[in-house]
Amino acid sequence: MKKFVHIAPAAEILKKALVLIAFVLVVIAFTIPVNADPLVIKDSDDPSNETNQSETAPSRDRSTQDGTLIYGMTPVYPEDFDEGDYEVEAISSSQFFKIIHTDLTNSSGRIRAVIRISSTSYAYVFQGTAAEAAAADESQWIPADESSGYGEFQIEAEALDKEFPCAAYSKKKQKWYDRDIVFLAESLPQENLHIDLSENGGTIVDTQEAAVKVIYIALAIIILGGILNHFVKKRFYE
Repeated sequence: MKKFVHIAPAAEILKKALVLIAFVLVVIAFTIPVNADPLVIKDSDDPSNETNQSETAPSRDRSTQDGTLIYGMTPVYPEDFDEGDYEVEAISSSQFFKIIHTDLTNSSGRIRAVIRISSTSYAYVFQGTAAEAAAADESQWIPADESSGYGEFQIEAEALDKEFPCAAYSKKKQKWYDRDIVFLAESLPQENLHIDLSENGGTIVDTQEAAVKVIYIALAIIILGGILNHFVKKRFYE
């Protein structure tokens, strides 16, 4: 029987080091920074941009937004990108109200959109909370258009990269559910933007995916450490 007592400290040090590395990676996964740089107007010295910053433009909240879907993102208002029609990405706060397609129009200082969800489970949406929807007159409910085989709704938004409530009425449950929606400005063509988007903000989904990847790496390190520890013991103690 082979026995090398002096190998034990090395094996234990290796094991502890791998566990420590895994722990650090998990901590990093849950401490991803959520700070964002302030909004920057493109070519702000260019007189041609004066139309976007005119005295008649409404007062805007330019603070970074943190919510259930986004963090550190600056709202992008109608004057912050060219008028026109766009296909943009949108996310909601519920997997049961998954937005699979969005056609957005920026015109006359208003952002309108047709969102398509992945089912026909909802008969109406209401731009507000579920409680507000239940108390509102039915004429304010936005009916679904199911001609495409999916539920489609025409809604408006104050800005992109800014969450807003949009309650949805379940056909099956016959009740309103709170939902939040955000249109992502990063899905706009860069040449149509009048501002530089912050590189430090993002969606909670992106953060969660990054955290999951880090945790997977940490688990792989822990498993690798266990395997190495097994073979070290087998080699020197059996």
